[in-house]
Amino acid sequence: MRLRMAVECVLAIAIVLTAEWLFVRATGALQVPVPARAPAALAAQLWMLNHALAVIAMMLGAIIALVCGFGVSMVAAPRGQCWLMLFLPLPMLALLAAGLTIHTRVLSLALLVAVLAAGTYCRRFGPPGFMGGMLAFMGAFLGFFIQDYVTIGDFGWLAAEVLIGTAAILVVHFAFFRPRPVTALRRMQRSYSARARALASDVAELYAASTRSEDPGEYRRGEKRLQRQLLRLNEAALLIDAQLDSPAAVPAGWSPAALHQHLFDAEVGLSNLARFAHALARRPLPGRARALVLASLVAARDGDLAAVGEAAAGITALLAEHDPGRSGVAPEDRILLQRFATSVTGLATALSAFRLYPESRPAAGLPSELARAELAAAGFRPQALTFAGWLPGSAFVAGAASAERGGSGPSERIRLAPYARIAIQMGVAVGAAVIAGDAMSGRRFYWAVIAAFIVFMGANTAGEQLRKGFFRVVGTLVGVVAGSLLAHAVGDRVWLQILVVLVSLFLGLYLFRVNYAFMTVGITVMVSQLYVELDELSNSLLLLRLGETAVGAGVAMLTVLLVLPLHIGRVARVAARQQLEALADLADRCLERLADQASATGSDLELRAAARRVDNAYQALAATVRPLATPLVGPQAGPLSGLLATAAAGRNYTRNLLLDAVTGLPGLDPGGTVTLAAARHQLADSTAAVTTALAPARAGARADGSGADGDGAAGHGTDRRGRPGRPYVRSASLFARVADGLPGPVTSPPQLALRDLQLLDGALAEAARWAEVPVTDLDTAAPEASRR
Repeated sequence: MRLRMAVECVLAIAIVLTAEWLFVRATGALQVPVPARAPAALAAQLWMLNHALAVIAMMLGAIIALVCGFGVSMVAAPRGQCWLMLFLPLPMLALLAAGLTIHTRVLSLALLVAVLAAGTYCRRFGPPGFMGGMLAFMGAFLGFFIQDYVTIGDFGWLAAEVLIGTAAILVVHFAFFRPRPVTALRRMQRSYSARARALASDVAELYAASTRSEDPGEYRRGEKRLQRQLLRLNEAALLIDAQLDSPAAVPAGWSPAALHQHLFDAEVGLSNLARFAHALARRPLPGRARALVLASLVAARDGDLAAVGEAAAGITALLAEHDPGRSGVAPEDRILLQRFATSVTGLATALSAFRLYPESRPAAGLPSELARAELAAAGFRPQALTFAGWLPGSAFVAGAASAERGGSGPSERIRLAPYARIAIQMGVAVGAAVIAGDAMSGRRFYWAVIAAFIVFMGANTAGEQLRKGFFRVVGTLVGVVAGSLLAHAVGDRVWLQILVVLVSLFLGLYLFRVNYAFMTVGITVMVSQLYVELDELSNSLLLLRLGETAVGAGVAMLTVLLVLPLHIGRVARVAARQQLEALADLADRCLERLADQASATGSDLELRAAARRVDNAYQALAATVRPLATPLVGPQAGPLSGLLATAAAGRNYTRNLLLDAVTGLPGLDPGGTVTLAAARHQLADSTAAVTTALAPARAGARADGSGADGDGAAGHGTDRRGRPGRPYVRSASLFARVADGLPGPVTSPPQLALRDLQLLDGALAEAARWAEVPVTDLDTAAPEASRR
């Protein structure tokens, strides 16, 4: 996806640069005639003016092509994309005219601030408002920037140049990058396969290394790398699920539900393979068991499904033939080995089904209305949430947090729609950046304005905004050095300059989702080449750019800390609450299946949908906590990182519970049924105590602590009167009691399901401690339970 977007933008820009140059040469747009007998000095000045006007024309077209190519994926349907790109020149042209008309400096600067704030507020209107607001600012900025070169009387030429850029991106997009759901799904599948192979390779390498080394540091590093790989694999799986909403993406002979099921089973099998292999690597296993585990991992890495099945059968046979009391395999290790073998078998089954898919051809001629009716009849609805083709990260969670009351601070009490909050912050930051940047350089102040503006683009929390501002300065520093070196190496050779611009833009666009600093480096290198063309480049100018960027980013960073801040801790509480609610929903559905297999209302498809909602919530929580990698965030890093680890554990336990709950609990006696019902109720009630503590303020919150108060006190285990709130009461002992009454070995699916529930209860108890909710055992909580 990154590659397609970068290639599309760069190809469109290359075509625009060529088209604008030809347009200026053919029509003389904005060019000033040079008298035949003009003095050499005057002729040189006029030549530089005409050259600058040609560069302006190329810049106008390139900007509209870049923004359209960058943001067109916000709309899925081709028709909607076409209308969006036809609309976007309008706000740019309107504000370009306004910028050319206003010649009073103070009013022009005020217009920039007002347009940025209003354009940010327009995000409430979706992609047209988001991208239209950005281009409106670019129009106002360019109108102010070029008013020394052109007048409002030249507006017709400027409009033609903008429309040339629009036409170029339309042609490039619909001729070479038109959305095709079936090919998009195939690309996603290839990406998923690549990530799966990378994960399997890392697991095999880590397992082999762990058996040779006793270094705990290596084990921890491997664990962190494994968690990153698992998160990326889940991201790819969710993006594939999101594609299944389009009937045109589904190949002939397949249904969306079947593809979703095999994808889910393959992902869970591979993630379990990785987790259990990582756990087994440090266990004292017999040599034969260790060899079988390694053989399974190597076969999974190489894609040898027959060898995968043989290794899994060997582990199962090993567990069956050994007497647990004399085999030397501890009961805990037997459970891990059984889990590992089950995961390997499930992975082989799912992958063998997926191997049929590339040989299939997409369905043709099926009316979309009929296909959607079939989807509705099957009851399948993709649960993956995407924004512009990607997972939304922290965007939706931050939006919910912004609209809720936070902690006890004055700014935390203010509830605002996210676009309104960012619009206010943007107005303050850009206004301050104008003043500070103008004080540093009245001519180049706009670098500070752009730096402040960029800090708020695609950043949803104070942590993300601080992180982006930091990388903006770092990227500019690197870009200044690289731009200076390249400018001196290339000189005034125009075609080499254009090549440097296109390559730097491509690398910046391709890598910006990896780290925003890459995008800043690319833009700074491009700007260096632009100033070579305008004959203004100098090392002092590049250092001024660095200083202005630092000022603008610094002002924006102070603003997000002091003006209506949306702190990571506040957003993390919302993300944690949504994660716990999703975990509780999936656990309750699985418990219903365990309690009564025949009368359970949820189908396997509904259980997997609930599991995908857990995945969505976990991805949002991980994206919220990610800025903690930047040292600027401070002491919240430890607790929030611990919360993420706890959430990951709970997610793994519920996904295993889903697989183990399929068979129900055969042989459960009436007493066990009553105990299981009590455990189910206790788990739901305890989880509700934590989610209530993390919930926003509500009028009329109950004095016993079951509601949340306006000061956020319920999040600290107290109600608004300071009395202890509802505790988290452990239910693991009840699940253990049910397990004791069941027949069969500890490795049977019913026993494993109850073990999953005990582990889930432990993970939820850790989450309760993070939320500062008191945690008690059943015997400790008995008096309060009877009182209620």
